[in-house]
Amino acid sequence: MDPAERYNEMVLARARQQQRLNNPFDESYWQRYAPGYRFDPHREPEPLLTAGLRYVESDHEVIEVGGGAGRIGLPFALRAASLLNVEPSDAMREQFRLAVADFGIDNATVLPSRWPTEETVHADLVITADVTYFISDIEAFVRALHDAARRRVIIFTWTVPPPNVNAELFEVAFGEPEEPSPGFRELLPVIWELGIVPDVQIVDEPFTWPAMRVTDDDDAVRMALDELGLPAGHPAGERIRPHIDDLFDRSQEYRLRWRTPSNGMLITWRTD
Repeated sequence: MDPAERYNEMVLARARQQQRLNNPFDESYWQRYAPGYRFDPHREPEPLLTAGLRYVESDHEVIEVGGGAGRIGLPFALRAASLLNVEPSDAMREQFRLAVADFGIDNATVLPSRWPTEETVHADLVITADVTYFISDIEAFVRALHDAARRRVIIFTWTVPPPNVNAELFEVAFGEPEEPSPGFRELLPVIWELGIVPDVQIVDEPFTWPAMRVTDDDDAVRMALDELGLPAGHPAGERIRPHIDDLFDRSQEYRLRWRTPSNGMLITWRTD
């Protein structure tokens, strides 16, 4: 298999596992979790976001592919001429519209579409954050990013893909290893095969995500299920409960033990 075929097979293998375990990553997931992706665009930018923002200028048009609720894209909109969020999820588009309205951002719009889009779109910068792990035709995806960007493509990612940081917890919950999502080791060969040599920057920002406060074992089980996208009361909870001491450090208010460390990474290249 060539790099793109290997990449696509990893995405499909994970999707097959999720379907078999009745835990699909689909619109029902976003309906549940989309509100948690609406961040304040005026916040102090995190180091990884800061690394990307240094490429934007006030006259730039920006496209974000799979921009969700605007966690990454709206800080760009505040510094650019315009932002177009290409987002297929109804739930995410609704959160994006709420964020735009709440913060009075008048240069940001959303296009309900997967990527590549049926209509031709172009911008100075084309950015995408935490999307590539789920793309089953990665070559077409990256080529479309390149073709749409007049100046630069920016891919925000991590040294360990966020879908993979709960692998230890997944195995406890389901009794089998988790099929890994592809990360930079699989993505970079695909980009190189397209004749693109990107700049790669590691950013000193450990991967974190807001989590519920845990005060007892019942909270710990609910939090673990939530990390896996499972509802409270799911049967996996009874498999997790006997392993709470392995999964949490209870001497420090139930600090997570299982999450694989990961740091921010920026993959970017000029197209002009």
